Amino acid sequence: MAAMIRPSLILRMDLDERAYSDEVVAEIKRSYSYVAPSVVSSHAAGEGAPENVLRLAVKLHRPYWDKNDPAAQELWEGVMPKWLRNMFSKVSNTVVASNRVRAGQGADGLDYAWAEVEFGDNVLVAFRAASDSSVPEGAVEDIDQVRDLMTSGAFGDAKVACVRIPSLASYEAQVAQAAAEAAAAAQEEAAGAEEAGEGADGQAPEQPAAEADVPAEAVPAKQPAAPKIDADRTVWGIEYADGSVREFDSASGSFMS
Repeated sequence: MAAMIRPSLILRMDLDERAYSDEVVAEIKRSYSYVAPSVVSSHAAGEGAPENVLRLAVKLHRPYWDKNDPAAQELWEGVMPKWLRNMFSKVSNTVVASNRVRAGQGADGLDYAWAEVEFGDNVLVAFRAASDSSVPEGAVEDIDQVRDLMTSGAFGDAKVACVRIPSLASYEAQVAQAAAEAAAAAQEEAAGAEEAGEGADGQAPEQPAAEADVPAEAVPAKQPAAPKIDADRTVWGIEYADGSVREFDSASGSFMS
């Protein structure tokens, strides 16, 4: 009987106001119509790059989250993993295909920073999207682990509002490390190019007059974009309803502090 039940899905895209327009809203609704209905909203721009969020709101009007409830567990095992994989695949394929079309038209891609899965009042599981804005591989297995840990009380008695994978602190540290490695590699490449560009007499070739005549202060400094990475998801952020956050090591199944 459980196998005959299917959840429904609503897609909620929350876009940085710089990426939001009537045309983009129409494009999203058209592109994802075969997956699920879409609701598109916007939020105020931050200081950095746009942070768009894609939320998959799961709707199922029967208990399914509590593993200690036999009926809920039967429903989960019979329906949810396969359905989630199918939905993640459809959504991810559409994100990638839509951005490919936009690139072909000379437009910027519509990147998503977070792919969130909302399980009603039970919990929100927020994944850092993969470098191509898709739902990361292994998301279903992570959700199963979240469910196991919540059932066992591993996160404590306080109400968990969101499990963020990886935590914000972990992700920011990973981006900083990737940026430092990229900068070091760029410096090494530039040094190698400068050495290779020296003339036979040991003198560097003359610069073209057009470049030489441009005052240094007239050339604006280009800010490097944060590197896109496929994040290590080991350290989770357990975000409670009271606003507190704790770092959780998913490999050891314990809090880090």
